[in-house]
Amino acid sequence: MKLTGKWFSVGVLFIIISFLLTGCGFKDIDKRLFVVSIGIDPAIDSSKKYLISLKFAIPIIEEKSNESMIVSEEADTISEAVRMIKPKVDKEIDFSHAKVIVYNQKIVQKEIEPNLYYWFIRRRDIQEVSWVAIGKPSALDVLKLKPKSERLPSNSLFLALGRDGPETAYIIPEFLFDFKRRFSEKGLDPYLPIIEVNKNAFEINKVGLLNKKQLKLSLKPMETMALNFLLNNESKSALVIDDKDKRLVIDTKRVKTKYKIVPDNQKQPYIKFDITINGRIEEADFSVNNADIPEYEKLARKVTQENVYQFLVKMQKANVDPIGFGLRYRARHFEKDDWKTWQQLYPSIKFKVNVDVQIEDTGLVE
Repeated sequence: MKLTGKWFSVGVLFIIISFLLTGCGFKDIDKRLFVVSIGIDPAIDSSKKYLISLKFAIPIIEEKSNESMIVSEEADTISEAVRMIKPKVDKEIDFSHAKVIVYNQKIVQKEIEPNLYYWFIRRRDIQEVSWVAIGKPSALDVLKLKPKSERLPSNSLFLALGRDGPETAYIIPEFLFDFKRRFSEKGLDPYLPIIEVNKNAFEINKVGLLNKKQLKLSLKPMETMALNFLLNNESKSALVIDDKDKRLVIDTKRVKTKYKIVPDNQKQPYIKFDITINGRIEEADFSVNNADIPEYEKLARKVTQENVYQFLVKMQKANVDPIGFGLRYRARHFEKDDWKTWQQLYPSIKFKVNVDVQIEDTGLVE
């Protein structure tokens, strides 16, 4: 079969391209070191700004599976630190398995430089579903800890933040893509879970609330649970009702929250919250019986309404909005200065909280 001039030229072109292509950019898996978590701390006794730490997973050797190593470098940027770490290791650094990014609390207490989160977004080999958190007393301490129950490097953090492990309302995970979005979206502020190193274990039961620049408020465990309920992220928890001489704990099976911003054509606009809680009594310091369930529901409504109201006011005073009231307002108002109007409105807007508690029973013991 005789080739025409056109196809002959195409064939020659493919042959030339095949000679130009090389496999130099490919690295076998045994020539790579996989980063599983990244820590960002302030530099210590140095003119540099940051101490960047990379935790590498070591391939399984015989019965050992939790082997890892941490390499740190002080630099003014993350890029510079990574390039300085490369000569310290014997393999190519691979970020495709990096799932946790931890910031030292001192980093977020000051104004956060955009490059400290945009660097992760710009890199193609870092997953945007990686989790972001605050580490105490430092990010490096979080990376160093190896809980006894951990079988793979940083896997305990993956399970806790990914909800594949404990089911709890005290942990509010934050993804990298959402963290970045909250920094740029008007009317929606960032938040980060706080990971504390407590001897030989992690403690994750608090959340830090940020504005568009820095950390403004650290929530207590009960406030963290309240935020989780308001975000409709988690329903299973223990709701503690403590009122004078009565104390009971409700095992919540379902928590549903919805809110609306009453239009500003009213004399005094407000945000109305409706919260529905279903559960059963798990613990009480007094004798309970099914006949008195309406009384317990009334007590739970009263205490929960007050607690949620105080929590909303606390966030308002700190001028942070992790729930997205401002975003909801902007979505329903289309005037030119809707964002400016909301900024003036939020510090003084009123909250009205309505809680409906439905207790199924008092447990197996009556």
